[in-house]
Amino acid sequence: MRSITRYQNPEYTGANRCLPCTITNVAVAAVGALALGLVTPPLGALAFLGALLTIYLRGYLVPGTPTVTRRYFPDWLLAVFDKMEPAATDVDVEETLVAAGVLEDGDDDLVLAPAFAAAWTERMADAERVGLSEAESERLDAMELGALTDLDAHSLDIQRYGDAVVANLDGERIGRWESRAAFVADVAAARELDDWVPRWRAIPLAARSELLGALRLFLERCPACDAPVELGQEVVRSCCRNYDVIAVSCSDCGARLLEADFDVRVLEAGDTPADGAAPAA
Repeated sequence: MRSITRYQNPEYTGANRCLPCTITNVAVAAVGALALGLVTPPLGALAFLGALLTIYLRGYLVPGTPTVTRRYFPDWLLAVFDKMEPAATDVDVEETLVAAGVLEDGDDDLVLAPAFAAAWTERMADAERVGLSEAESERLDAMELGALTDLDAHSLDIQRYGDAVVANLDGERIGRWESRAAFVADVAAARELDDWVPRWRAIPLAARSELLGALRLFLERCPACDAPVELGQEVVRSCCRNYDVIAVSCSDCGARLLEADFDVRVLEAGDTPADGAAPAA
């Protein structure tokens, strides 16, 4: 898989692949291959396979696709594609973490229990790969993730696209983190939660992922450089549309620790989210 993926264009593939643009290009390729296949069926099939490979490696087949998609696709349709992610689980994040003693009542809201915060910080420091090459770091990350998820580490592939970290299992994406700092935070938290949450390994992976993502909202220091983190609202531009997000980022190195869709109409109504509250999906 690596021998092929090294030819990918990271700007439009992997974590940055745009689903509307991909579907548009596959549809164009199918129409073109069908027309060619009416004349020469084998050539049509070969052309379609070649087009799919091009889309897989380069992100799109038709030059200027992002501009075309942004211009002619209505925003409501592009938003539908944004929602085509795995459905949220029915896990009660707050109840689970409070019951385990991971979160406790603070002055105004829930906060990390001091004992858990200290143990989590220590594990995050242990998870750093100082002095290792990127390839060796990715190999160790795969082994770590495999051990935590009970998946075959040899079938896991950890890759970086810009700042983002993506985990693939036999070529299929199973996880994505906004940065390696976010990945380190989740790996360290998962190792610690194994001791705090009853039957942690029995919880479905999707639910565990939701719990880990929620915990990142409570980070006060960056796992990468130990600088303070900041919570803010930003407008993020994807391949073919803009959308509002709540973002948790490092104030120094800029590592993005969490990013979640946010309905800006809440702010326009004058009702800002409380600190530490989970943003709207």
